Amino acid sequence: MTTSRSAGPPRVLLDGFWWFEGPPSNAMVQRELIRGWARRHPQDELVLVVPSAHRAAIEAAGTVPEGIDVVGARTKPHGLAVMTEYPRIARRVGADVVMTHNFVALGRPSVVFLHDVLFQDHPEWFTRSERLYLRPVTALLPRASAVLTSSAHEARRIRTRNPRVADVQAVGIAPDPSLSGLERRRPQALPSDVDSFLLTVGRLNVRKNLASTITASVRSGEVSARRPLVVVGERDGRAPELDDAARAAIEEGSVLLLGHVPDDELAWLYAHAAVFVFLSLDEGYGLPPVEALAFGTPVVASDIGVFRETVGAHAVLVPPMDTQAAALAIAELVRGGRPDPVAPLDWDGVVDAVRDATHATVLARGRVR
Repeated sequence: MTTSRSAGPPRVLLDGFWWFEGPPSNAMVQRELIRGWARRHPQDELVLVVPSAHRAAIEAAGTVPEGIDVVGARTKPHGLAVMTEYPRIARRVGADVVMTHNFVALGRPSVVFLHDVLFQDHPEWFTRSERLYLRPVTALLPRASAVLTSSAHEARRIRTRNPRVADVQAVGIAPDPSLSGLERRRPQALPSDVDSFLLTVGRLNVRKNLASTITASVRSGEVSARRPLVVVGERDGRAPELDDAARAAIEEGSVLLLGHVPDDELAWLYAHAAVFVFLSLDEGYGLPPVEALAFGTPVVASDIGVFRETVGAHAVLVPPMDTQAAALAIAELVRGGRPDPVAPLDWDGVVDAVRDATHATVLARGRVR
């Protein structure tokens, strides 16, 4: 049964599947979009969908802004829940439009924030199970009422790869606003005799190009057991392949694999790193270099389209497989000192752009009451 509603602003069903747990950057994007929406537009009627198994814990934690209704979805994984259960929930709560991530809510007005289509450009970077899971993302994308993404570079890729999609709007994303305000804590896993280090942050998969990052850092002559390359991130998807030299650097302590670290430790690492190195082969947006610059840390990043757009004016960009060029850039930045922090985008503009696209979808369908 569909809930009846009196005249008022459109009711929006919001995808919060990763609110409690999920890919860290994706979870942060979901949370900040929703928190910002509730803060900037408290008159809007918002309903948040989370996994039923997490609903009680989320409500008890009080992390959802006041005024947002929380409902549970029993279906897993995320894509299947969005495509099949979200439409039923939307009808039940009387939602005018569904705002989701990556997948389309079938049969309902659906605004989709598509993080990237790297799996279309480079299927070899993904496992077979990942490719099968992601196939409906683009197969169903033409059914979306509106498609949003984070960067102009990614918007062009989505349009090129998916010509049946009418339009793709780049709305940007921003770092976690709480990161810069945290009380910073030195990681316990960092040896006590380390007072300088290089840093890289990101999920450990073949696309992040960790092997080149390690090789370039070692070639720079600037890493050792006393000044290591600190690697933050957990394995995700197709694992990177490391050569004997990289494994030797890890064994001797010139490279430290810290895995996942809490945000207060991550903030400390960003604030104290001599250089941040990010040689990813490709990104839809790529938040870590943006975060590092916000802490005033010099950055060596890949010379790829999205980084020319987002950090090119402030970072040293090098071809991601050119470890010699990266090594020279690292050595130069280590000796050059720390630059002034670079203010990133904030969430207000991102939220407003997403809200405008969502409301435009409702208006186009004549659903405003």
